[in-house]
Amino acid sequence: MTAEELKKLRGYYFSLVGQKELFDRHPTPYIHPSPVGILQGEIESLKTDFPGLIPEFNLNQFYERLGGGDRYNCLGIRAFLASTVGKLKAVIDASESQAIFQEQDFKFVGDPEIRKILVRDYVEIQRALVSNCWKSVIILAGSAIEAILLDLLERDPTKAKASTKAPKEPDLKKWDLADLIKVSVDLKSVTDGVEKLSDPIREYRNLIHPGNEIRRKLKFDAGEARIAFEVLGIVCRDLS
Repeated sequence: MTAEELKKLRGYYFSLVGQKELFDRHPTPYIHPSPVGILQGEIESLKTDFPGLIPEFNLNQFYERLGGGDRYNCLGIRAFLASTVGKLKAVIDASESQAIFQEQDFKFVGDPEIRKILVRDYVEIQRALVSNCWKSVIILAGSAIEAILLDLLERDPTKAKASTKAPKEPDLKKWDLADLIKVSVDLKSVTDGVEKLSDPIREYRNLIHPGNEIRRKLKFDAGEARIAFEVLGIVCRDLS
């Protein structure tokens, strides 16, 4: 299953979980057609996108006509939803554990221990991206970019500190990510696209601490997370 398919399946899963809660809270054994029709539409879409994944949903088996009105057996629909939601959860869990993500060897990184961590985190970032864990993506991507650029600039610290974009701080390890990016771009080690797209990751360290996140009113969503991963990709491409 591709990352896009997994994302779509997760959408159906959470939709059906929400509808299951609605049916579970219904106070009587029977329910009017309106919510059942909405459920049927979602089930039909799911069957179209993922044929054969869930059991057949036959409305006729839940239909009962009482007192001159159309009604559906709520207990039967609850049982169907419980089974379907459980099935989707199992498929999602299995797909996430078996998902094949892009690998990056980071051969351009000099420190072998840092390289090993980056290889591990690169896969972790993709898992977080697929799981919509935006904060995790930004923190891990920002950390990876910082480690890569610091490793790069420390190979010739004199040249790095001579850059017109270099801060006054003589210790490169104390430079923040924005400084590392600016100097790397100035030295033409990476393309200027890294700097142009770097806003979502510049304060990634502050996201680690909830207090900073609140005080600085830091915001992040899917857009910021995808940009962070894209910037990491650009850095890897430029240095490979």
